[in-house]
Amino acid sequence: MADVGGGTGMFTAELLVRVPWVDLTFVEPSPPMMEIAATRLPLSANLVHAPLDGALLAELPEQKMFLFQRSLYSLFGEMDRYRELARELAARTSTGAHVAIYEMPGPYDMELAWGYYSENREVLGISEEVLLETWPVMQAVFREFNDGVAEGRYTLFDRSSLDEVFGGAGFDCSYEDGMTFVYTRT
Repeated sequence: MADVGGGTGMFTAELLVRVPWVDLTFVEPSPPMMEIAATRLPLSANLVHAPLDGALLAELPEQKMFLFQRSLYSLFGEMDRYRELARELAARTSTGAHVAIYEMPGPYDMELAWGYYSENREVLGISEEVLLETWPVMQAVFREFNDGVAEGRYTLFDRSSLDEVFGGAGFDCSYEDGMTFVYTRT
C-alpha cells in the first residue's frame, strides 16, 4: 500500500495497528510532517520524502492500494494533471486494486479542528503531549490548505469530479460514504 501525502502519520499508524501485515510506502513531501511521521511509523515502512509524480510512481512496485488521506486536493491545480495521475495509478495497480480517497469538504475552521483532535485524541490513539507537540505543524498545514483553496491553487473534489478523473483511467467507484471514496480498478 502507498499512503500518499500521509502527513504526520497519525492515521497511518492507527491503520497499521489494525492491519500490521501491510507493506507500506509512505510518501510525504513536507519536511516537518515527514519528521513526525518517521517517529510514528515502523522501521519496515518505506518512507519517501518527495512529491508524488510520474518519476516516483515509475519507481514504486505495483500497489494493491493507493491511499490519499486528505491529500489529493494539493497535487495539482488542473484536472488534466489529475487525469494523467489516474492513468499512472492504473499502470501501477492490477485489476481489483484500489485508490482510496478521503477528500476535503472545504476550508478548515481552526477552532473546530482543535476541538475535534482534543476531544478525540484517545480514540485517535494520541497522548495529550503528542497532540500539543504536533498541533503547530498541523495548524500550519491547515492554514496553508485554507489559503490554497481561497487562492484556487487546490482542487476540491466531489463524487462527480472524481468519477471524471478515475473513470477514464479504468476505475469504478466501489464505495462512498460522505467524503470517503474507493475506486477499484476494473
